[in-house]
Amino acid sequence: MKRIFCIIIGLMAAVAAFGQSFLESIYLMPDKGLEAVYAKGETIKIYADADKETPALVKVYRNGQFEGVSEITLQAGRTEVFSGSYDEAAALMVRLANPQDQNDSTTVGAIVAPEEFLPGFDEPADFRDFWKKQLKTLRKQRMKVKLTPVEVPGEDAEKYVCYDLEINCLDFRPVRGYLAMPRKAKRRSLPIAIYAHSAGKLTSPYTRATVKKAVSLAKSGNGAIGLDINAHGMLNGQDEAYYAAMEEELHGYSGRTVTDHESFYFRGMFLRLVRALDYLCTRKEWDRKHVLVTGGSQGGAQSAALAGLDPRVTTVVVDVPAMWDSGGILKGRTSCWTKPLERDGIDSPAATIMPYYDACNFMRYFKGDLVVNVGLIDLTCPPASVWSVYNVCPARTKVIHPCAWKGHSGKYSVPTKEERNRIRKIMNKYIDDAIDAYLR
Repeated sequence: MKRIFCIIIGLMAAVAAFGQSFLESIYLMPDKGLEAVYAKGETIKIYADADKETPALVKVYRNGQFEGVSEITLQAGRTEVFSGSYDEAAALMVRLANPQDQNDSTTVGAIVAPEEFLPGFDEPADFRDFWKKQLKTLRKQRMKVKLTPVEVPGEDAEKYVCYDLEINCLDFRPVRGYLAMPRKAKRRSLPIAIYAHSAGKLTSPYTRATVKKAVSLAKSGNGAIGLDINAHGMLNGQDEAYYAAMEEELHGYSGRTVTDHESFYFRGMFLRLVRALDYLCTRKEWDRKHVLVTGGSQGGAQSAALAGLDPRVTTVVVDVPAMWDSGGILKGRTSCWTKPLERDGIDSPAATIMPYYDACNFMRYFKGDLVVNVGLIDLTCPPASVWSVYNVCPARTKVIHPCAWKGHSGKYSVPTKEERNRIRKIMNKYIDDAIDAYLR
């Protein structure tokens, strides 16, 4: 007990000595604010607002690669911590770190000439043929659909219906998710809206389809056929032991060595989306015009795959999308998640297999409307990679929303909870408004 007390006293002393963390007390900001997009040769200035004089290390990263470090003293008020320009496309990150604990840090990003980034992978000559074969094999299998009505909670029960959906697919995992729509929908009156899930532990609720999400999609615009699809074909509404067993079975699936085109894990995930859309397009309520797919991170990878494989998709709305330029390392920058070449090597089978699964090659065939959110300090799905795919997409309309303080998984590198919520609301509104607008 005495030892524990001493540890607590020591921690309290440390907090007293160092005060608030850098993230809590220092606001880093580019002179251009939220979007922080610069032209080649334009001077980038990064400032730090601090409450008091504070020693700091300034670390600079370019395209994910460390460029250098310097020591400065922040003044009370505003201090310029970086000034520079680049003559070529560059994704910049500036990090301020506590000299006594470099894990105590805060980061901001900026990007130069992002329109010039290009993906690391070229399109394989047989890319379309490979996927036509997969789709032909999928569609040879007779579709078996199981719809089980589920309760819609609260006042929404009067206006919306929801079903536990299951459809057989090529591998042992079927399509599973929740399907919702307005209760009295007329024939050919509704667009389709599909939500694809991000990666994460399957023991976490956010990786699972929910009635709430399906109904929220159904309420978008003027009403929609909303599908919240499970990425891994999991059963809906099971006890925690089931999801714990799934987590154990699939642990590390995204980091498994890539060895074969047709045994690659994401093949099944992508084909389940096509299978789901094939079914949704048979619904009498579908308006025969509009299909929107949306998701973040891994959900962005799924969205790109479906958009590239099925010309019925008219709108893609994604947040920090994954697998958008998995070959970035071939261009001298950090690749996007799942980072297969960093893991397996640039001469490994992954180098020839991943181009068939990378968003850069799916999105070359998408000609609808595209909306993308990107984080300029995202190390999982780096902005240069995301932008490279955005650049090769021949979308009818497209817009990208960068955020200087946005990392991955909803993390924002700003000092206060209020400021984090303010910026998060701005970025979320881009996504929500786009979904709502394109479903009208």
